[in-house]
Amino acid sequence: MIDAGVEKKTILLTGATGFLGGWLVSSFLDRGDRVVALINPGSSIRKNDLAQYYMRGLDKRCEEARVDLLDPAVVDELVATVRPDVVIHLAAVGDVTLAAQNPALTFGTSARSTLNLLDALRRLSPQTLFISHTTDKVYSGNPIPFTEDMPLTPTHIYEVAKVAQEHLTATYAKQYGLKTVTVRCGNYFGGYDFNFNRIIPFTIKQLLEGQPVTLRSSGRFTRDFLYIEDAVLVNHLLIERFAGAKDGFGEAFNFSLEANLNMLQLVARIGSLMGVEPKIVIHDTAKSEIPDMQLSCAKARDVLGWRPAFSFDEGLQKTIASYRDYLKA
Repeated sequence: MIDAGVEKKTILLTGATGFLGGWLVSSFLDRGDRVVALINPGSSIRKNDLAQYYMRGLDKRCEEARVDLLDPAVVDELVATVRPDVVIHLAAVGDVTLAAQNPALTFGTSARSTLNLLDALRRLSPQTLFISHTTDKVYSGNPIPFTEDMPLTPTHIYEVAKVAQEHLTATYAKQYGLKTVTVRCGNYFGGYDFNFNRIIPFTIKQLLEGQPVTLRSSGRFTRDFLYIEDAVLVNHLLIERFAGAKDGFGEAFNFSLEANLNMLQLVARIGSLMGVEPKIVIHDTAKSEIPDMQLSCAKARDVLGWRPAFSFDEGLQKTIASYRDYLKA
């Protein structure tokens, strides 16, 4: 439903065909905003793929700009033409295996694209709010719970690319006065996530099909999570808080459920909500993964007044229901 009391904005969004991107495009369109979805001309995602952006016809409701973010001149032209109120930067190589195999693409997609966008905003649209999405994996090597003041010492090219993205985002605020903020979230989960390599959609799919749940770790690794509708609300909160602000830019904020569940506990929890007893198979082949991940969201609570709108179980129940509907179709 469109809220007549909310000022409508022009939102330029990279990564629109991704999991969070589709949810954000839908939400901004429903609010009545002008949405410009930046599509990589070389994107492997097409209209026949499983992506909310196409499945729900969002591509027909928003404007599209097919732009190579690694071309500064093209990015300049885009910013000058669109004059966005807000840029939400989601573009990334999300598969860490693919990232390791193609470091130049990984660094370019996260870091060089950020530089080109920020520099275009610096010269052509300095009042635009730039919301940069990175990852909780930037905390690699730190003890849990992760706090925003911890040193970032990446050891994987995916982490390097994301940390570079963060440093650029903070520097353009501090040195050039741009309106920027960085988002670090736990693992997203919810409907329209068709990457069944992720633990939550994989577990739900396996249990719906009566199959065992195979874990590539010992099952003792811990992860933190955020339900996808809360991730959408985070972006609305940041726009409300920072779009008209005069200061406070260049900061990073953690958002998660502050969960401390290992994979065995997570699978058992999903099974309990689905009313089934999971059969778990341990492969324990993931030797290079970060063993424990948990975010502290104290800064987001204190500075932004943020609280998740959905509990873990509420989010899981909505997610399970969405997969039941999809896999039945």
